[in-house]
Amino acid sequence: MTKVIILIGSFILVLGPILEGKWILEKFETFENIIWSKSFQELSNEDQIRGFQMYNLYMENVFLEFKSDTLHFKDLKNEKIIDKIGLWYIDKDTLIINDLEVLATYKYFIESHSDCELYLKTIFPDGEIAKNGRVFVNESCK
Repeated sequence: MTKVIILIGSFILVLGPILEGKWILEKFETFENIIWSKSFQELSNEDQIRGFQMYNLYMENVFLEFKSDTLHFKDLKNEKIIDKIGLWYIDKDTLIINDLEVLATYKYFIESHSDCELYLKTIFPDGEIAKNGRVFVNESCK
């Protein structure tokens, strides 16, 4: 049991410093798949424009900023960008964010990470991992 704890602790120590800093959203595969879907293309021009506006608003404003155990991030709600704050930690290959404003927990599978890129996939409440994810780039690498 001690060996497992040490191994997990080491993973957190190794990954933690890599995540410190500001990560800018570079690619949101799920949203992109929706925009290019046949269903989206069949929407009225007005609804398509609204969809593209929401996509652009999200892509231009969303980021994750890791500071110690605190995470500042942006999200889209009711067609507006909102500021959020939470606590974060790593459990094996999973980023766990506890949203302090709505008392919610979000889990993301860490598909890959480096000093410059972080690829996250949503983990749904039933434990299933999303097929597509979001790519973030460290601000210092832009």
